[in-house]
Amino acid sequence: MLYTLLSHEYDNAPNSCRIALRHCDKLFSPGEPVCFLQDGIEVGQNKWIDLSHCHLWQCFECDLTEENIKDINWYRWGQWINQHAMSGNSLFDYCGDNIFYQEIAVQLQRNRSALLKAMRCNENFEQVIHSLIGLGIGLTPSGDDYLVGLSVILMLPGHPARKYRETFLNALRKAREKTTLLSAITLEAAINQRYRQVIGDLIGKIVRDDRYLIIHTINEIKKVGSSSGCDMLFGMADACFLTAYFGEHYANQDHC
Repeated sequence: MLYTLLSHEYDNAPNSCRIALRHCDKLFSPGEPVCFLQDGIEVGQNKWIDLSHCHLWQCFECDLTEENIKDINWYRWGQWINQHAMSGNSLFDYCGDNIFYQEIAVQLQRNRSALLKAMRCNENFEQVIHSLIGLGIGLTPSGDDYLVGLSVILMLPGHPARKYRETFLNALRKAREKTTLLSAITLEAAINQRYRQVIGDLIGKIVRDDRYLIIHTINEIKKVGSSSGCDMLFGMADACFLTAYFGEHYANQDHC
């Protein structure tokens, strides 16, 4: 398990602590011992993080019902989110001339399409999830970030796709060594409905069908990492399209 210290400029996140510092990268050194105590965290021999006045943050919680699932225009939400994801920086939508990135983009789109098709047809798709995990570059590869975005919506309590939760977890267990520790922990947390506050803000708007400041909320997600935010948005958009396919009355079932 990883525990992250964040500056006050970042949003809240699981297994993290926001501290009142703008920069803290020069305060800590690799290999320093860390001790978690009741009122704080002791780092090394001369640093103490006081938690006695901290406020506990909890992830957004939502239980879907058959009634509110039908009341939400999932397809339109998918369109909005997908449109903004395409305007950002993502290997899913790579248009440059780097041959390596071009090949990754082809594999991402191929595996993405295979996963959506298998889920629509209720086929065994564990191997497709396995093929997406670790696909990409950086601390959290694009395939993982996409699955994070997909999971935060499909694994909502009450969602018809939540029955696939064990399939996602099994695929992650088998493919854990293919990706980074940070990415594997982040994906597992998302499957278990633990994710960053900015993600929860957008899910809350979707569930309440609240379009107020939607562009601001989406833009905040796009700021996550160099491309992670947009990769997650592609996953969230596809989750909305799949939800529409699973039963929303104005769904375009050929979109995915």
